[in-house]
Amino acid sequence: MKFMTYLAISILLISKAFAAQTCAAWPQWNTFKTHFISPQGRVIDLGSQFDITTSEGQSYALFFALVANDKSTFDSLLDWTEIHLSEGDLSTRLPAWQWGVENGEGKILDSNPAADSDLWIAYSLSQAAKLWQERRYAVLSSVLAERIIREETARLPNLGLTLLPAPSGFEKQGSWKLNPSYAPLFILKQFAELYPRSPWQELHENSAKMLINTAPKGFSPDWVNYSVEKGFYHDKQSPAVGSFNAIRVYLWASMMADDAAYKKELIQQFTPMAEHIIESRKVPLEANALSGKTSGTGPSGFTGALLPLLKTMQASQLVTALQQQLMMDTRFTTTRYYDSVLYLFGTSSLNERFKIDKEGNLITNWSAECQ
Repeated sequence: MKFMTYLAISILLISKAFAAQTCAAWPQWNTFKTHFISPQGRVIDLGSQFDITTSEGQSYALFFALVANDKSTFDSLLDWTEIHLSEGDLSTRLPAWQWGVENGEGKILDSNPAADSDLWIAYSLSQAAKLWQERRYAVLSSVLAERIIREETARLPNLGLTLLPAPSGFEKQGSWKLNPSYAPLFILKQFAELYPRSPWQELHENSAKMLINTAPKGFSPDWVNYSVEKGFYHDKQSPAVGSFNAIRVYLWASMMADDAAYKKELIQQFTPMAEHIIESRKVPLEANALSGKTSGTGPSGFTGALLPLLKTMQASQLVTALQQQLMMDTRFTTTRYYDSVLYLFGTSSLNERFKIDKEGNLITNWSAECQ
């Protein structure tokens, strides 16, 4: 009798453990890992010249690994980033933007850091420190945050503290080149909460104004210039077109908590983009920030990235239709790195695999598959 009771309890415990593993599974993340991440922790942009790895790719994968509760992958991604992009020490050098294999040798191809990637790495580390209770992550995050403020921001006349795309190469003769997609407000807000005596709150406020003011027709540009004489303006090097960069602006805004500062203003500002998709039932490849004119049809990743924004617009039927459309041909999830990233962000946010509260805290749902 005791043996039967023990056996029954053992079976029950095994069943619960198996159920927990099943619930924690994230098939899309597993697909991404299988096709884009090497066993050493390098995210590879398949098909690119030199099989490049970017700090962007490493930073996004770190976030996904955290959302998936995949600590072993998180650590391998972090180690590879530190060794190969930061010359062995993330605390003393911001990661280089691009690494690749040239003439059989793996090396840094562009040593300039990228501010958006640095923000995502620091943010993922800060949240991993809380969720996995590991102080090492928190220390490294704080050092990175300090370096970002010191090396990748500038006080622009009449604009105040502003995030630059990189430490160098984006200022020329009193004019600065900026990228709206580089500044997710929830990351800036989280750092303002973590480091209250630092300039992060000022950067958060100024970035929100920049996002709104650079999308006068409801469409964000990839790049924009700023000078004290002209304010925000465009030229041949920074046209008013929004496409592969700008698609992230709508995604980051839709990922914010409903009660987060500037969420309502941003969603209202980007309503023309959402309305265009609802009317045409497709996501444009390009949109002009000054005229509001759109052209082309964006790739599958664009569709995935815009699903959360459409959800905020109560376009549930269209969201369902676009989801079904994405499911009809998923080959891009094994061959196209950037589309896969946008798809992972959009669908995991839509399905509430994670949430971000008004202070920028990441709230994971490590049993999302059970719902």
